[in-house]
Amino acid sequence: MEKHYFKTAEFAALCGVKKDTLLHYDHIGLLKPQWVGENGYRYYAAQQLRTYDLIAVLRRLGTPLAEIRDYLTRRSPQALLELLEEKEAQLAAERRRLEEMSRLLHAAMEGAQLAQAVRPGEIRLETLPPAHCAVVEAPDFAGGKFEEARYLLHIRQLLAWAREHGTLSLASGDIICRESMERGDFMEDYYFCLVPPGTQGWPLRVRPGGTYAVLYHQGTYQSEYDACRRLWDWVHAQGYAVAGDLYEENLVDYTTSEDPRGYLLKLSLQVREG
Repeated sequence: MEKHYFKTAEFAALCGVKKDTLLHYDHIGLLKPQWVGENGYRYYAAQQLRTYDLIAVLRRLGTPLAEIRDYLTRRSPQALLELLEEKEAQLAAERRRLEEMSRLLHAAMEGAQLAQAVRPGEIRLETLPPAHCAVVEAPDFAGGKFEEARYLLHIRQLLAWAREHGTLSLASGDIICRESMERGDFMEDYYFCLVPPGTQGWPLRVRPGGTYAVLYHQGTYQSEYDACRRLWDWVHAQGYAVAGDLYEENLVDYTTSEDPRGYLLKLSLQVREG
């Protein structure tokens, strides 16, 4: 018997778990000993190590004990295949979630590093890659008055959709269309959050890759409109032509600064030679 069976403590040591774990598994009918002696001692067979290993793997995959017990009561090659296929699908979904979180963190780190490196108030030309923006139309702020409650109501639906579809980005901002600026209107036309290429199910606008006049503006949100006009005027003063919309990206906002005067916006206006 000693060559083929193990007492509870011995079997627990072979499995690398505490004795209480095996006692619990016995109690709930998940892994019962091969037999129980007249003295009440539990004895496990060597082949039960494979059963424990399967339980351990399924537990690491997040499978509830009740689900594992259900499989063990109806075990078959087909049932195991179905269970493992289900776990593979769950792992794939978790990998996608982790990749998305990694993308978010990387983008946030890049934004924070950029905010520390730039000189507020400086205007310069930069080559920017294409960017895909999920957008929602901005409300019509009568008389240009900023109303926070209406702003939040409009932007919330965009962020809720982004969370639901796993495309939430910490990078967000506003878009002012060229047609609006040509009329002298520098109020935002759209709010956006950056999303991966190929995103579907929401209105999108693509920021074209190309040359942009970029102003890093530090100050409150109310001061951004004058900053946008300054960028517009600079472009024309330098002899460039406006080739697209103006994109306002939040680099430092209320999540990273308690003082609104410390907010930092990246204002990017596409240009071409005049």
